[in-house]
Amino acid sequence: MGKKIIRFGLSARDIDRAMRELEQYKQDIIRKTDLLRERVAERLAELSRDGFAGAVVDDLLKGGQRTAQVDVSIDQRDNITLVIARGEDAVWVEFGAGVHYNGSAGTSPHPKGSELGFTIGGYGKGMGKKDVWGFYEDGKLRLTHGAPATMPMYNAVKTVCDEIAEIAREVFQ
Repeated sequence: MGKKIIRFGLSARDIDRAMRELEQYKQDIIRKTDLLRERVAERLAELSRDGFAGAVVDDLLKGGQRTAQVDVSIDQRDNITLVIARGEDAVWVEFGAGVHYNGSAGTSPHPKGSELGFTIGGYGKGMGKKDVWGFYEDGKLRLTHGAPATMPMYNAVKTVCDEIAEIAREVFQ
């Protein structure tokens, strides 16, 4: 997009023209800023979807692994665009569950886990402090090691931070 230079004389007609040109430039900046926000959200959603796809949410001792059911969507609200991961499995995939894959109880392999209160073994009755724990599903006892912290949202943000200059260049060219 580059630097915009508006030249004008001191006549009323030249000043009016310069003001119109400035307004057009302002509208162009607003449009391109909206486009940048949209492109960033699309890239975040794409990377997050890829990260959630096939992520293990339960490593069952019998019955194999259960993969996450997470829907990633984009929600536009005025000047704010949100990338949302919906589904009860989203938190387990992002922050992990259980010490088997994620280190000692009370810690978090996720860089924001402790800050946000998502520590290993800190949820519910603290069963994730054990290497193996159980839960009932459809009347059957399921034993699990939990889930590794895959961090699809966090990793998507890191990747987009690395790509943001290129995305902005494409939008504002």
